[in-house]
Amino acid sequence: MLWMILAVAALATLGILFAAVYFADALTGGRRTRVQGTPADLGLRYEEVQFLTADRLTLRGWFLESPGARATVVLVHESGSTRADRERGLLRLQRDYVRRGFSVFAFDLRAHGESGGKRDTLGLQERLDVQAAVAYVRRRSGRTPILLHGFGYGAALAIDAVARGVDVAGIIADSPFATMRSFLRASHRHVPTPVFQASVWVARRLFGSDPSALNPIRSIEKVHVPVLFVHSQVDDVIPASHTLNLSAASLDPRMRVWIVDDHVGHGTAYSDEPEAYMRRCLQFIDEVVPARTLFAVPSATVSEAV
Repeated sequence: MLWMILAVAALATLGILFAAVYFADALTGGRRTRVQGTPADLGLRYEEVQFLTADRLTLRGWFLESPGARATVVLVHESGSTRADRERGLLRLQRDYVRRGFSVFAFDLRAHGESGGKRDTLGLQERLDVQAAVAYVRRRSGRTPILLHGFGYGAALAIDAVARGVDVAGIIADSPFATMRSFLRASHRHVPTPVFQASVWVARRLFGSDPSALNPIRSIEKVHVPVLFVHSQVDDVIPASHTLNLSAASLDPRMRVWIVDDHVGHGTAYSDEPEAYMRRCLQFIDEVVPARTLFAVPSATVSEAV
């Protein structure tokens, strides 16, 4: 009888392990999609760029220069999308920023779009992508102020990067989550708890990914620049409670929160209501980058641009 119990226990353990490997591979295997469209589709001039991260990975993006730019906006896309994310209207957002006197740098995170990398590390290494993007813009634009504008995963990465010392004037965080681990757990409620917990271990050990690494709720108290949080009241991917908890955890009185009306989906406030969205963003930027600091002399184009 004992051997039967042990055999069943062993089979159950093996089943959990196999399921954990499968699930961890699915989480980190990358959801690469093609970059659909370019700024040229909207009549905009742009420059294709490639740059290196601290761990020597090549990322790709494009730079849209606005002469005498007031600031440069670095866009960080959502997980599973690209710098040209159609659902969130990123190409049109880039156009709207350029028309209003901002340069824009949009790039693909690792294992996304046209950038290098085979796996999503769930924030463990993607923070290096944001760091490298801001560093590229800083070398190119000199003292011109830089703003990070991220969506979902990208918003969480922006918060984490600034908490770790990335130098920007402010952040627009659209639909961020409080922690990567809680977001993954809520998104995969059907996965049994033992399998989920084992998957976290497998992701670390086998795939170099860590669902616990990206933790904006802890990072936000180290962010000492203004943040505009944007979130839909009925976001069914990342509930608005994540943003409310993040803003409550912040120690900076300059934080702003905009909870959008109930007809907006996850990270789609701009694509649904572009005029209202830009109005809010520009109001925030006016506070962060006063008009008297508009013009800084751009430095020469660095050799990384291609």
